[in-house]
Amino acid sequence: MKKQYSLLAGLSIELAFSFVVTETLFRLFSFQMLFDASFLRIELFALSAAILCGFLFSLLPMKPARILTSLLCILFSVYAITQMQFINYYGSYMSVKASFDGAGRISEFAGEFINRIPLHYYLLLIPPLLVCIANLKVPFTRKCSPLQVLAAVLLFVLAEGGALASVWHSHYETLYRNPCFITRAIREFGSGRYLIRDVLSIGSDSSETLTLQPEETPAPVSPASEDPETAKPEPEVTEAPSAPSRRNDIDDSSWISMMEAEEDPDIKEIDRYLLSRDMTDYNDRTDMFQDYSVVYIMIEAFDYMAIDPILTPTITMMKENGWDFSRHYTPKFSCATGESEFVSEISLVPRSDVCTPNQYADNTWNNSIFSLFEHAGYYSSAYHNWKDEFYERRTLYSHSGCEAYYNFEDLDYHQLWGWQSDLEMMELTIPYWIDQDRFFSLYVTSSTHFPYDQESELGNRYISEIDKVHPDYPIEVKRYLSKSMELDKALAYLIGQLEEAGKMDSTMIVLFADHHPLETPIRTLAEYGGQEADRLDGLNEDRTPLIFYTSSMKPEVMDRVSSTFDILPTLLNLVGIEYEPRIFAGSDYFDPASELVIFPNGSWITDDGAYYASTDTFDETITPEEAEQRNREVANLFSVSQMIYDSDYFAHRPSIPFPSER
Repeated sequence: MKKQYSLLAGLSIELAFSFVVTETLFRLFSFQMLFDASFLRIELFALSAAILCGFLFSLLPMKPARILTSLLCILFSVYAITQMQFINYYGSYMSVKASFDGAGRISEFAGEFINRIPLHYYLLLIPPLLVCIANLKVPFTRKCSPLQVLAAVLLFVLAEGGALASVWHSHYETLYRNPCFITRAIREFGSGRYLIRDVLSIGSDSSETLTLQPEETPAPVSPASEDPETAKPEPEVTEAPSAPSRRNDIDDSSWISMMEAEEDPDIKEIDRYLLSRDMTDYNDRTDMFQDYSVVYIMIEAFDYMAIDPILTPTITMMKENGWDFSRHYTPKFSCATGESEFVSEISLVPRSDVCTPNQYADNTWNNSIFSLFEHAGYYSSAYHNWKDEFYERRTLYSHSGCEAYYNFEDLDYHQLWGWQSDLEMMELTIPYWIDQDRFFSLYVTSSTHFPYDQESELGNRYISEIDKVHPDYPIEVKRYLSKSMELDKALAYLIGQLEEAGKMDSTMIVLFADHHPLETPIRTLAEYGGQEADRLDGLNEDRTPLIFYTSSMKPEVMDRVSSTFDILPTLLNLVGIEYEPRIFAGSDYFDPASELVIFPNGSWITDDGAYYASTDTFDETITPEEAEQRNREVANLFSVSQMIYDSDYFAHRPSIPFPSER
């Protein structure tokens, strides 16, 4: 008679084996590291989850218990593979909440997404496969002694308790409760525990877990997690903070009065934090292009590879004769295109667990770029050459002060095989704004969208011309260049129309990226981008072009760090639009104190160096004191942004973005 094993013990061992090995391989493939302080914590979380699931399944009949055990192991490995492919394909990890919101975006490229999974990722399917075999071969009995149950309970308590104690000992309790830095949360807690925390946060008010931390000069705010009835009272604010004023005539008295009368503790805390932020005075670039019209172009997958003096002469001319921001970064959030656009319009930090512009499209956004330009007397409009298939642009724009929006469905486009023509978009849309006295026109392009390893109409259109210049380039790079040539012709047409209308001398064109070319190896970008910076070094993967161009400007290379967050306040300062700088996560590039680039996982760059959240390390040029202070600053920007979203803050403070009206 074959020896039979306890169902409780057998299932727990199978689950523990599968979870532990999967977490280990995930960690090795994702972070190229194994044994550090968080490794034991992750394995303890995996062990406690295995014991708990093993106990629950052992209460079921034998066959369902075996099936559920095998199924859970398979699903967890598939989830881990999906997470690794998300960071590989989209440049960010997946949140369950965000994936619900972006289901269309994911399903659109599902086949391509699966086809590009690296073969070694499938090693994570070996543990569940072995569990399935064991469930077919190993005999189990439902008999279980009280001692075995007690041992399972004790082991669970020790594993779970030890892991949680490690979380608190390492001061990760806030990250554990609200894993807004997904990469850091996965690195510290493992993919399995992050999944649990992510699922549990669905439908919860995550703002309850947020706390604005004291920075170098403590902000006059009380922690959001405290009960307002028992929290230590803060001293009353009776006058504007004594930080240097950016505008000599700014009067915060009405804002302070609103704060003092506010009964909602979250809105009151946002008030206190924003009022405590520093402002600087005007600089030598303020009003340099006062009253200029603006064409604001977010270019799909804009990379240095698109700048070729022979094949893309217009982009090259704009870079060489305009302002070239040579150390510009485009951080990738959970829905990269939509959130890069959102950042460029609102300059707040997106939430990593949802697709922010979709989740909060119905909020009041009178702080947006559309609203600020419209308030200053500009005609504000937006254009896109595809449908609102992935992002709720029409809703967002309608709550942001945009006076008109035209997408693919509104105009008579010729649908191409693959993504659409930026040149045709310019031809169809320029008549809608060119005759306005002053205009702000936002464009979201699509010609340069991936894939590049497959044929498409624009990807094939200019291959013969490219072969004359770069015959040895890989076909993927040639197709990207072919798409970029269509973009270049669109920009040439735009400039020609502005010149013909006599408006080029009074119009600023801004070119920026939503992200680098996705599904393209960074080594390819480094080799064919023609850029002096090492794209393989540090955080340079997200380094992209930013160009400000008008025919009346003096060419200049800007060599300080900047990011998408900084474009809006920089532009407002240049064209002379009054704004409230404390409501933005970014800052005017020409502000001497402007030097912080933040990334979705909590990493950051300054002119002096960088902090890497995935390894909790920083460059030797950064002091521990600066790293600590910057980390608090970054955490506060994430927290206050999320609190603004959840409270619909600007619906309660409609006058805040307009200092002259407060």
